[in-house]
Amino acid sequence: MQDASPATYPTPSGAASAVTQLRLSERLSARTLLIGSVLVVMLSLFIGAEQDPDFWWHLRVGRWMVDNGRLPTSDLFTYTVSGHVWTDHEYLTEILMWLTYSTFGLTVLVILFGLLTWAGFWLIYLQVRRQPFVFIGVGLALAAIAGAPVWGPRAQMITFTLSCLELYWLRGYLSGRSRAIVYFPLVMVAWANLHGGWVIGFVWLGAALVAELWSWAWDQENPVHRMHVRRLVIVGVASAVAVAATPHFLSLYPYPFQTQGSEAQQRLIVEWASPNFHDISLRPFEGMILLIPIGFALKRPTVYDLLLALIATGLALQNVRNVSLFIAAVTPVLINTYGGWFTEYTTRHEWRFTVPPRPVFAVMTALVLLVIIGTTSLRIASSISPAREAQLDTSNYPVGAADWLAAHPDVGTRMFNQYGFGGYLAYRFYPDPNRRVFIFGEAALMGDDLLNEYADVYYVRSNWKQVLDKYGVDYVVENKGDPLPNLLATQPDWKLVYEDNTSVIYVRTASRS
Repeated sequence: MQDASPATYPTPSGAASAVTQLRLSERLSARTLLIGSVLVVMLSLFIGAEQDPDFWWHLRVGRWMVDNGRLPTSDLFTYTVSGHVWTDHEYLTEILMWLTYSTFGLTVLVILFGLLTWAGFWLIYLQVRRQPFVFIGVGLALAAIAGAPVWGPRAQMITFTLSCLELYWLRGYLSGRSRAIVYFPLVMVAWANLHGGWVIGFVWLGAALVAELWSWAWDQENPVHRMHVRRLVIVGVASAVAVAATPHFLSLYPYPFQTQGSEAQQRLIVEWASPNFHDISLRPFEGMILLIPIGFALKRPTVYDLLLALIATGLALQNVRNVSLFIAAVTPVLINTYGGWFTEYTTRHEWRFTVPPRPVFAVMTALVLLVIIGTTSLRIASSISPAREAQLDTSNYPVGAADWLAAHPDVGTRMFNQYGFGGYLAYRFYPDPNRRVFIFGEAALMGDDLLNEYADVYYVRSNWKQVLDKYGVDYVVENKGDPLPNLLATQPDWKLVYEDNTSVIYVRTASRS
């Protein structure tokens, strides 16, 4: 028998190279291409120009706290409710916003908020990563698009991401894979200092607790459910105590319920109103709602998933701002439901879907991902460029009107302003006493009485003049085309002194009768 040549055996270095290529081919697979593309492209939805009217007063109060070394105890920016007690539930976020903005600029701040939102979706992915990759990619993409109306550099994104973290821990705990939920009281300390949405943390905990109580009652001999109930109660009690670890101490507890109980806020403020299903941007959200009962018909849900879906849907139908909470809770439920059904179906029918790793496909995947990363980066850079931001500011806020007021400091002493303009005007003019605003976006601080009086003027109801006289208003900064400026154009005692495509300024020219 002829001896084999040594060249017929792979050298150690050749074997290592083959193994490396195989591993690379496995990683740069169709799964990587789809999920990676979705995770990259969704960044363009999360990182965009600032368009939230409340953004500006958040910055201004953050600056005030840094300058004064304390929290505000009463309203700073209005002359109408300056005596109202201010429980600033998001003070720490405002301080961090101002420090970031003043040090690095607006671009860095909006990028950080976008990455925060993206982190929430990564936590959603971790809850569903064992499902078929097509369902993961499509589910994440649908959820990212459904939340497009609410994403942005807003404090609410903190509550979204912390909800995703809590839900990830809860799912891991209930499935027996993790006990990380025991650390949730520490998260609650941070949450209570960052945003008033901390109360939703107890809603998710309550859903898990009710689900385990139900399972315990159904299977009393299983000690796992009893243990889960006991631990969840301990975590809940410790988290409730943790909320007090803020400068507000006990006064923070009733704040979320006061906001939710405000009829005026839910009637007058768009994001507190129920979703308008005539709005085409809410179609993906509607689609997610419709997918819930279809999925549950295909695969019976757990009690926990059923409760999450019901609670999250109810919250989102109550007001638009809760759409982000709906996405945090329902996206894993949908992906796990449809992915689990598909896995069971294919197993039952002995279907097999295997694609052997191919080096050529791995190279193509890497190239496509590089193109997607580059394209997404260019899109984000274009959307948050200073020129683009300046253009949007001029379109959305009374930039020109504020410039005119700054150039005419002797004009006006008491302002009536459109609600969404209040934050920007407070940012521009505080602490000028003649430029204090009538109202701004901290609706709970404003109170229902002022919100209703504002509505009477804004919609020019029968007592609009009496309200303006009551507060001594002698100039108005409003949206061009709104009912009030259109009416003031017909009044002999009001004069138009400034107008652009966004806003108008009217000044009272005669003494009040």
